[in-house]
Amino acid sequence: MLDFTQDPQPKPFGKRLFNFIVIVLLLLVAPSLLVAANQQSNIGMQVLLVVIMFSVYLGIGYVAYRLLKKATNQPVFHRPNVRDWRHLWYIVGMFFVMIGLEYGINLIRMALTGHIDTENQSAIEALVSHMNITMVAMMIYAIFLAPVVEEIVFRGLVINYFFRQSWWWANILLSGFLFAFPHMGTIPTNLSDLLSYLLYMSMGMVLAFVYKKSGHLQDNIAIHMLNNALSMIPLLLQVFWPMT
Repeated sequence: MLDFTQDPQPKPFGKRLFNFIVIVLLLLVAPSLLVAANQQSNIGMQVLLVVIMFSVYLGIGYVAYRLLKKATNQPVFHRPNVRDWRHLWYIVGMFFVMIGLEYGINLIRMALTGHIDTENQSAIEALVSHMNITMVAMMIYAIFLAPVVEEIVFRGLVINYFFRQSWWWANILLSGFLFAFPHMGTIPTNLSDLLSYLLYMSMGMVLAFVYKKSGHLQDNIAIHMLNNALSMIPLLLQVFWPMT
């Protein structure tokens, strides 16, 4: 369980809001370098853009980590304790809760709108449709980089920056709402978009719940990695199936 007895850092709300907005804006811009790399025919340029993207993204993650470290009196990451089965429950149990919510919302969206993929999923599919440098980079980004950095930002910073002494679910709802927005790629204007937004929001809320209950950010990261890895399996099969 997280400890909110100390004052949030920085104390002025405006500074916390400014820090968060800048970090999120940078997170939104950085992956566009992968799109730019995918549009290049020169392998050298592809590698260069991928390296720049990874460097920028890791830099954003480091800055967010430093901000989070100042915002809480607890360690950002805890030493793993294999004897504490609660964390295994949070990781495995809540992972299946998340998958169930995703599956249910997807079924509703397909039944009501006929749409299968979200805009975010379609963009990912475009980047991993062929075996090349961009595809490998996208896999590394989606399975390893994004879960770590996004959990630091959308769980760590949101939960420790906002609504600390308010209604217990307030910053969980806020975390889900903010997490969904950059994953949509568009403002919801129709039922399909609204249900897609609800899908990502539910994912963010499950992860925020786990973080607030366990106090261990690595539990969230593990769930996020499992979810992203699972979503990549069908895309990998589409690429490698012709080779088998």
